[in-house]
Amino acid sequence: MILKRRFRSMGICILTLSIFLTGCMSGEKEIKDEPKIMQKQTDSTAKGDIGQEKAVSGVSIGIENALQLEHPDQKGKQVLQLQLKATNKTAEERFVDVFEMSVWNQENKKLRIYPGDNLGTKLAPGKSVKGNGYYVIEGKGPFKVRYENTETKEKQEWIINKVTDMTEDTSKK
Repeated sequence: MILKRRFRSMGICILTLSIFLTGCMSGEKEIKDEPKIMQKQTDSTAKGDIGQEKAVSGVSIGIENALQLEHPDQKGKQVLQLQLKATNKTAEERFVDVFEMSVWNQENKKLRIYPGDNLGTKLAPGKSVKGNGYYVIEGKGPFKVRYENTETKEKQEWIINKVTDMTEDTSKK
């Protein structure tokens, strides 16, 4: 009789454990599939996300323009210049920094930040700022841009389908 109860108790424990593990595994699969779904939705816009403002931790950030410039030190290389606008829509001072922004090319290779006059400032409540982010171009676009607030871990992404080539204008002068 005691042996029957132990087997029954072990059976209930095993059943409960297997249900729990099955639930954990199915939830994990949903999380892995989520970025692919978001990628498809973002890629559906033909012109990309230039001009579109997105909020990150109460700061509205927009990529106003994307330019391809000649690399000043290495002939034949180009630099991607992202012209940004940020507005603090909170009641507290917020920090906006290009070093919290990452850019990837079509092959999903992360671009290096070019040490130029990159945007990095504290924004008072209600204030706006315009500035640039510079990245050494490797490979081709479209380019994926992600801004992630290091404190809150909140992030937003943009897709840049069109980059204005400014290298042709400088070579004609």
